[in-house]
Amino acid sequence: MKIIFRCDASSDIGLGHLIRCLAVAEELHSQYQVIFATFKDNTNSYIKDKRFTIFLKEKEESEEVFLERIVSTLKPDILFLDMKYPYGLDCLKKFKRGNTRIVMLDNICPGLSECDEIVFPNAHLDKNLLRKYLSQEQINHVKTGFEYVILRDEILALKDKVRHDLYTPPNIVVTTGGTDPEGVLIKLIPWVKEMNLKANILILVGQSLKFQNELEYLMDNLSDNFHVMPHSLPELIKGDIVICTFGVSIYEMIYLKIPTICISHNLENASSAKILKERYGVIEDMGYIKEINPQNLYMAITKLLTDKLYYVDMVRRCSNLIDGKGTKRVGKIIVGA
Repeated sequence: MKIIFRCDASSDIGLGHLIRCLAVAEELHSQYQVIFATFKDNTNSYIKDKRFTIFLKEKEESEEVFLERIVSTLKPDILFLDMKYPYGLDCLKKFKRGNTRIVMLDNICPGLSECDEIVFPNAHLDKNLLRKYLSQEQINHVKTGFEYVILRDEILALKDKVRHDLYTPPNIVVTTGGTDPEGVLIKLIPWVKEMNLKANILILVGQSLKFQNELEYLMDNLSDNFHVMPHSLPELIKGDIVICTFGVSIYEMIYLKIPTICISHNLENASSAKILKERYGVIEDMGYIKEINPQNLYMAITKLLTDKLYYVDMVRRCSNLIDGKGTKRVGKIIVGA
């Protein structure tokens, strides 16, 4: 059985879609033929490192034409779409006529009703948004919730290696993803510097950070308690608290039970983070980066570091929400098992 993973990654759109697709692909590759369909970018190295075949989108080729070329050339049994793209009914109907199974991940679009399976691998979906394209019966069959959260094996391996107690001085980890397309890190560093916190500030820099020059400029004026280094999981789990952007990283922190302050790099993510906060209380939600008051961020940090009961309660809230089996579940959904 041949499975095509359609996803993109770049310094402008980030790595989240690609990283979770790679996690699922690794779950399936021993039994199925897996091919990644994507555009040409430096981030393709992540796919090559895992030794998956890449089928490239041509320059100026539309998404619809690319899908048609995928199906006509590769003749897949399954098309797994992890793209924020407005796929239409007519577009996806063509592939259904060819008996290609279509699985849509984390995307609301007109073509939803033509998909064999729809998965939202998170716990913040507002199902009311689906009513525009799906009947209530179809909505009831959508797979969503903590049980479908996709986590990398590297994260799963850290579950029992995290301290849930405050260091002296405490460690504050700041991480904004692999590429940080909106430059959230560049805004955060001066804010945290002005707070004069009695803590170690660990700045973990993504491999494909878009604003490298700006970061180097800021590094020249940091105090000794700031430590800027490449992103690494051993450093990440040193954090008593983590400040990070909304996305897969938030769910990784929930799984690891590390109290987290969430910052959103766009309004859609800000809405999702607000829902997650209101439903489960597992994050401190600061909102959209362009609307954040640094004083509110300071208050969130100091509350977690000084209110031990609040800190312990945040850890407790995160317990047992994510069992780490979401990647396997999504894999089974893809192949219809």
